[in-house]
Amino acid sequence: MALHPDAQAFLTKMANTPQPNEIPLAEFRRAAAAVIATGSAQQIGRVEDVVICGGDSQPMKVRIYAPEGGGLFPVLVWVHGGSFVRGTLDMFDAGRRAFVKASGCSIVAVEQRLSPEAQFPAPLNDVYAAMLWAHEHAAEFGGNPSLIGVAGESSGSNIAAAAAILARDKGRPHLSFQLLLEPLLDARCATQSINELSEGYLLTKRQLVWAYQQYAPGIPLDQPLISPLCAGDLHGLPPAVIVTLEYDPVRDEGEQYAAKLAAAGVRVLSARIPGMVHHFPGPDMLPTAVRLLRELLQKGSP
Repeated sequence: MALHPDAQAFLTKMANTPQPNEIPLAEFRRAAAAVIATGSAQQIGRVEDVVICGGDSQPMKVRIYAPEGGGLFPVLVWVHGGSFVRGTLDMFDAGRRAFVKASGCSIVAVEQRLSPEAQFPAPLNDVYAAMLWAHEHAAEFGGNPSLIGVAGESSGSNIAAAAAILARDKGRPHLSFQLLLEPLLDARCATQSINELSEGYLLTKRQLVWAYQQYAPGIPLDQPLISPLCAGDLHGLPPAVIVTLEYDPVRDEGEQYAAKLAAAGVRVLSARIPGMVHHFPGPDMLPTAVRLLRELLQKGSP
C-alpha cells in the first residue's frame, strides 16, 4: 500500500534531521527523544530496577515489569534499540509497560552498554548475562523459568537474535521463544529494501553503515553474531515472531531471516505492517506482535 498519511507526516516533521555522522554523538543521543514515542505510563503489577552482574562482571541495571495478578508469566529479556549507540530504560518505559499490559508477559529490560564506548561483543555479553539472570531469578518476580524468551526492536533485535544463537551454542539458558521487531540482521547492508529505501525514510543506509561501524569496527560483516542472517546453521534456535515494516530499509533482512529460520525447522510467525516506517511503526505494531506471540506460546515448543 502507499505510505500511511501518519507516517508521511512523521517523515515530513523529521525531514531536516541530520545524519549521525554529521553531528556530535552526544547530540545524536539527545535527539532520540524526538523519534521514540513515549506515550503514557500505564499502571501494571510491578516495576522494579535491579542491579545485576553484567557481561564483564560490571554492575548493570535491568528493569523488571510484571503484570497484575498471580501466576507464573512468560518472561521476555528485552534489548532496546537505538543504532547500538543510544537509548535508556526510561526512554522505552512506556512501551514496555504497554507490552506487559497487552500481552500478560513479564519483561526484564536490559540497560546494555552502548557503543562506541562498549563495542562488540560487550553489549551482547550484557544481554547474555541478563538472560542467565532471568532464568535463575524468574520465579522471584512471578516469571516462569520454563518460558524465557528474548526480544528487541531495531538494533536491539540484532543483539537479541545473536543472543539466541549464543545461548543455543553455549547450551544455556534454554530459550522458549524470540521476538524480533523491525530487526537489523545483516551488517552487509546490501538487501534490495536497503538499496530501494536508502534515503527519504529517516533511517538511511548511511546511518545503518555508520551504526555497525560504531558497534563492531573491524569485525567481518558476515560474522553471525553481528549478522544473524549470515549464520550457516539456524537449527535448534527458539521459535520466533518477526514483525517488519513496509517502508523500512531493513524490511528484507527480517523477512529473509524468517524464511531461513523456517527452512531450518524453526517455528516462525511473521507479519509485515503496511504503510509504516522505521521509528514510526504505527498503532498496529503492538497488537500484531502480541497476537503472534500469544499464538506462538499457545502452540508450545516444537
